[in-house]
Order: sequence, then structure tokens, then C-alpha cells
Amino acid sequence: MTRTYAVDVSSNNSANLTAYHIHGAKDVLVKVSEGTGYFNPKASAQIKSAHANHMFVHGYHFATFGNSVSRAKAEAKFFIHRVKYLNISKKRYLALDWENEDGNVVTGSKYSNTRAILAFMKVVSDAGYKVMLYSGASLMRTAIDTQKIIKKYGTCLWVASYTTMNRIDTPDFNYFPSMDGVALWQFTDNWHGLNVDGNISLINLHPDGTKKVVTKAEKPKPKQVAVVYAPIINSDPKWSIRMLDIDGHYTRYLQTNSSWKVFGTKIIKGMKCYKLGTNEQWAPAKFFKVVKYK
Repeated sequence: MTRTYAVDVSSNNSANLTAYHIHGAKDVLVKVSEGTGYFNPKASAQIKSAHANHMFVHGYHFATFGNSVSRAKAEAKFFIHRVKYLNISKKRYLALDWENEDGNVVTGSKYSNTRAILAFMKVVSDAGYKVMLYSGASLMRTAIDTQKIIKKYGTCLWVASYTTMNRIDTPDFNYFPSMDGVALWQFTDNWHGLNVDGNISLINLHPDGTKKVVTKAEKPKPKQVAVVYAPIINSDPKWSIRMLDIDGHYTRYLQTNSSWKVFGTKIIKGMKCYKLGTNEQWAPAKFFKVVKYK
């Protein structure tokens, strides 16, 4: 299981993310937009700082559409427009923050709330981005059909659940909000006393950034190319080729019309000669022709 720290930031947080990186945050989820008219004025600076600190950048949108499908689609389009302007990579996640704040009505039926949420997520997904849904654990259980969400988009829930409202540096998994499909757990709103939300991942949020161990394949040894030669055919059945040793002394005779594997070449007595067989026996190359290669 992949567990890395992430922070989420908005205009309420610093534009300089160095302190978060120093404390171990590998990812940042930057608030991009809200409704159909607001965008985070610090987003560009926060993203620039994240990149300078070698952090992975994701984005999120704060919903105000409640259970309205048409407004959900409009907000999603506004969100995507701002995401493209900020040049957030399609390799990262874009999250929908759907909670009971800033006029977002959460009192609709679980069915209607989920339908609107899925409408928003579909627009984002269709634009080529990976999607995530954020809310508090209690609201997810009572107001959203999370099974429909994860059936459609897999492990994509970003769940907020705090063991205490005081400072927390590391998550206590004895208080983990157990439910299906959790990708990210927001376990505090005061991580390391930095007044920033602290999150721990349950999945690999950036598999493309994982270094792959490439085993260098051993190059196969080239096979020995055995060249087979045959002596020139001569009409005289008694005709033969005089063989030499390595020092150029003539040895025995080689009958014509036979094939031999060549193991080397050498100039002997001013002639190019072929080494035939495994013994030191050589024959002038001019009497041979290539038959085939093996």
C-alpha cells in the first residue's frame, strides 16, 4: 500500500509551499475554483512553488451546485477551463469538494445528490482527467451513494475525518474512516502546526513518477557463423588440392567435391588460405566457393 503525505491549499494558505515540502509532503491539491465565477488568486503562485519543491500538483473545485445536474455541469466546465489555464497535468487528480459550506445545499436526497456529483465528475473525466470526490466521512455516509461513485471511477474517495481538532503530525490508523474506495484520508486541519490540512494517501497518486527498475538485458552472444565451402569441381576425378600446415609446409591432399567448415583465414606463402576443420590444416582459398552459411 502506497502512503505518502499530501496537503491541500487555498487562498487561505501561503503561496510558498516550502515548509510543507520540508515536513514531507509529496503532493499538493490546490484549490482552483468555486461555483462558476471564483478562482483562487494564489493558485498560480502555489503551483509554481510546488514545482520548485518537486511536489506533484493536483487540483480541486469547491461545489455550490447542491443536487442540480445542470449547475454541476456548468461548474465542471468552469473548473476545467481554469485547470487548463493553470496547466495542471492530466496525469494528476482533479477533485470535487462537495460539502456543507459556502451555500452548497446538501439536504437533497442521496439519489439526487449523487446524480449531480456524477454529472460533474463525468465532465471532468470526459476532458481526460483523473477524478476524485472529497467530503467528510459522515456526509459521505448519509448524503452520497459512494458505491455508485466508486463503481464508476474506482478508488477515488478523499475522506475527511479527524481524531482531534488539535495539531496532528502523523495519522492514527486506529481512527481510519473505514469505508470502500478511500484513496486519500484528510486526518487533520493543522498538520505539524502549519495550519494546513494534512492528508495520507492509500493509493499511488502518481504512478508515472515511480521509477521503474529496468533490468539491463544481457546481450545474447552472437552465434558463430560457420561458412561452408566446397572445392571447385574438376572433371578429372583424380584431381585434388594440396594442403598446408600453419608454417606453409605442404602436407596431404584434399579430394575435390567435398564440403568443409571454415574456421579461419590466413595468408600463407602469399596465398589466402582457409583453415578447414579443427586441426591446423589449411587450403588455398582460390579452390573453394561458398555453399551456405549456418
